[in-house]
Amino acid sequence: MFGYWDALYFIYVFIIGLIISYILMKWGEKVSMGTRRVGAGTKVYLSGEDEDEIIPQFEHIQGYFTGRHVMWGLIRGINRMFIAFRREHTGLLTDYVAYLLVTVAIILGVLIIWG
Repeated sequence: MFGYWDALYFIYVFIIGLIISYILMKWGEKVSMGTRRVGAGTKVYLSGEDEDEIIPQFEHIQGYFTGRHVMWGLIRGINRMFIAFRREHTGLLTDYVAYLLVTVAIILGVLIIWG
């Protein structure tokens, strides 16, 4: 059973997955307030907050939350680590390959010694 692979089963499972994902997408569009399809165009807003909408009894506050607001606690908590990562981020592929090779060498060394 586990050594046998049939392309028809793969196609059946793939089609069933497409059908389920389509049904979930349509259900999500029907029950959520996540997108606006009229006016200025399609816009996704976070946590049901539309930045153009005025919140009742909070007219003095703009009702929007950006990703910076949502991730503030995480970024504030590990700010020193982010600064170190930013310094190491050069954008050169050779640096990333070197990091990968050093990491693999350390893991292999640990496995050989204690494995």
